[in-house]
Amino acid sequence: IVKNCELREITKEKLATALITAMEEKALDKITVKEIIEKAEVNRKTFYYYFPDIYGLLEWVISRESNKLITEIQNNRDYENALNDVLDSIEKHRHLLNCIKDSVGRVTLERVLYRELEQLASWAMKIGICETGVAISEKELQILTELSISDIWRLLLLYFQKEISYKRDEFIQFILRYLKASITAGLLEFGERDATRFAHNTR
Repeated sequence: IVKNCELREITKEKLATALITAMEEKALDKITVKEIIEKAEVNRKTFYYYFPDIYGLLEWVISRESNKLITEIQNNRDYENALNDVLDSIEKHRHLLNCIKDSVGRVTLERVLYRELEQLASWAMKIGICETGVAISEKELQILTELSISDIWRLLLLYFQKEISYKRDEFIQFILRYLKASITAGLLEFGERDATRFAHNTR
């Protein structure tokens, strides 16, 4: 017997698959709810029970994939594997991400990737704190993390748009060296080696 919660997830997955399939055929703003429900073989009332509109469904698809990637990043113990996971996700969803950029703009695309980059940058900061042995205020840590997110985003955008000449392995090594150098420099500049000065929990 399929439980109600399982049935809800199955229905959402069918709608998500229908949307992704439709986005391979046309721009997001040209897709109608009618097309989605026909592909998913559900009625209109069911669609609106779960989502307010197509953009709501798209947000759910993005959130689902982001949560999967964030879990993978958190389970990694080194920069390279974590970054590989991010690039794998971008390449796997390149068409979907392009559709988002073309339909709703670069700002929305940046927002889509933000959570993934935030997890990667925050995780890298925690490793940097452990390696440098410094304590740092929450305010300064937040600023350094935001700067790292911005830097990673700009580099990934170049890679995503194929406007960078590096091969994948070379690109990963460049970002790793850049992140390690910038994070270490930032922490040493704004951190305090005397751990009693700031109370910061890096766990």
